[in-house]
Amino acid sequence: MDNYYSTMDREMQASPAMREIDKTNAIGIDEWGSTTNPMEHQTQALKARIFHGANRVEFTFFGAQKGRKEQPTPETFGRRERRDMRELAEFNKVETTTHATVGIQGLSGLNMQQHTFSDEQRKQAIDEIKRAIHFAAEATTGGAVVFHTGEAPRYLHGRKWNGDSDAEFELYPEEDIRKVTFLADPETKRLVAQVSGVDKIAVPKLKRDEEGKVVYLKDENDQPVVDKQLEDVDRIHHGKMPLYETDDHGDVVTELTTFNEFKENRKKELEKLGQPVTEEGITKDFFYQQKFVDVMYSLNFGIRSEREYQELIDARKKIIKSLEFYRQLKEKVPEDEWFKFKERFAGRTDMHFVPVDKKDPLKYLEKALNENERHIAYTKELALHGRRTALEQLDTVRRSKLADDFAVEQSAQSIGELGVYTWQMSEQGKKKQGDGHHKLKNDLYLAPENLFPELYGSHPDELRTLVVEGRKQMAKQLKSKYGLKEDEAKKLAKNHIKATFDIGHANVWRKYFKAKKGESLESRDKRFNTWLLGKTKQLLDEGIIGHIHISDNFGFHDEHLTAGDGNSPIKEFVKQAKEQGFDEFIVESGSFNPMTSLPDTWMHFDSPIYGVHVAGFTPNTWTDPSIGPSTRGWNNFYRSYFGRTEGPRYLVGDMSPSEDFKGAPFYTGVGLE
Repeated sequence: MDNYYSTMDREMQASPAMREIDKTNAIGIDEWGSTTNPMEHQTQALKARIFHGANRVEFTFFGAQKGRKEQPTPETFGRRERRDMRELAEFNKVETTTHATVGIQGLSGLNMQQHTFSDEQRKQAIDEIKRAIHFAAEATTGGAVVFHTGEAPRYLHGRKWNGDSDAEFELYPEEDIRKVTFLADPETKRLVAQVSGVDKIAVPKLKRDEEGKVVYLKDENDQPVVDKQLEDVDRIHHGKMPLYETDDHGDVVTELTTFNEFKENRKKELEKLGQPVTEEGITKDFFYQQKFVDVMYSLNFGIRSEREYQELIDARKKIIKSLEFYRQLKEKVPEDEWFKFKERFAGRTDMHFVPVDKKDPLKYLEKALNENERHIAYTKELALHGRRTALEQLDTVRRSKLADDFAVEQSAQSIGELGVYTWQMSEQGKKKQGDGHHKLKNDLYLAPENLFPELYGSHPDELRTLVVEGRKQMAKQLKSKYGLKEDEAKKLAKNHIKATFDIGHANVWRKYFKAKKGESLESRDKRFNTWLLGKTKQLLDEGIIGHIHISDNFGFHDEHLTAGDGNSPIKEFVKQAKEQGFDEFIVESGSFNPMTSLPDTWMHFDSPIYGVHVAGFTPNTWTDPSIGPSTRGWNNFYRSYFGRTEGPRYLVGDMSPSEDFKGAPFYTGVGLE
């Protein structure tokens, strides 16, 4: 006998001849992989997927920080178990990858409960992914280390992504007027503004001359009075103080305006002045107007306190002068003659006046000096508080930027750091390690995955931005910390940072896709599919995507249906990927059919091989005692036909056996088979 196969060999699950038959399809069973059950011991979960026929298996983790039996983490499994996993994969000629815990979402440190980008939370997310990278280097054959994005809040309506002229999304009804723009302070890393389209401010009506020009407060030289503190913040008046229109009662004429109205008016003003019109700039202008009242109150409060402070300083000088004078006088003048001198010096302006009725000028002046010093201390703090509050508020306005832009900066730094770690672990994994003599088959790479539309990172263009900016940061760190040349650094960054694209997650954008007036549901769905496939083609053409997840849904939520059971354009997407040379697809479906999700996916892609019986591992009948009571018979019932108690073990359709093989134990000849 030339060949010997054990039941653990991949040849037992689909013979070479069967695989040759399968090659007649556009995509064969060898190109499909699957994820492990994250609730199981990952060695057992890997074995189960191998028996299901997976050519690639992705370890999946739900646990974070300290793992539990029900939710293990990558660190739950030590060196011996990691060796078991990699050897099991090698023996069965299976490639394995890693999905970091779903317990983290994004690398910006976003904490919406505290309205901040937490450095501590960002560090925890980085460490969780490092655990997965370390696991991947020791337990897998290499490849992707996947993690979920979700970097910042942002609205959908009216947001123009690259080439999205025919695509419009809406997060909720009336988002066009109620959408919220977030501003973040890069220094404090807090969300400092949350501006809704219907937020209102009272805007004073500016006084204008006959030519329609704004009238400003002038000094004695007929020049506009300029407040230097407001000069760089106020983009329209540049610190000049405009005069306001007043009504018949002398009250300033004001009108309430919403942020949406403010945006339109400010856009016209900036265009007229030849200044750039940006979303960030206009939002900061509105934020400045919101803060203006508080700023001016604090500023004027500080100015008044400063003035009072200076008056108290001057008064103190007079008190001290008077006190010195009366001390000298007391040594020379009898007490019964004091009143004559008090009256004589009462009108002097260079000294503190001592009332005539005060019998002891010294005691009065000493008390006055003490009260003066206390008032000086108090007004000094008031002046400082007013100035400081105003300056801090203005500085916050100056520093603030769109929250999603800041989040990208934070996330890119994190991705760059993790990219370097991935490169280091990949290089280490290429060497023989310990007794296992393990050597990575494929380079490790960091693979951010598009998640859900509500947060930044899920749109294809946003996913591209995270990958591109992360690569820049990794290359920068490789040059500064490791002395690599720019070309080499860029090459390594491109090799070790690639995106994971989940077609099921992308399909959830369907529920936010706006129909055109009078457009049918069918037409809308076709237009959405065209948009989505156009976006994925861009990512594939640009080399952004390195890893692909396949699952299906109906566009409402990520239900992880089997491919073909929902309305995601999976076949078209896979065809695009195949044209770009992709031959690696991870099936993430299996909410209710984990035992058959892989062969069901083969079926959707017209493979003639739907399932293969492996003696000793797959149940022979519905009543096979080798499977537990909770699943006994279900799998065979699902795959059974015409009352038979076991699944078919042969090919069907065009690939069925010829007439020469009719009769038991081969093809019976029944047409429906």
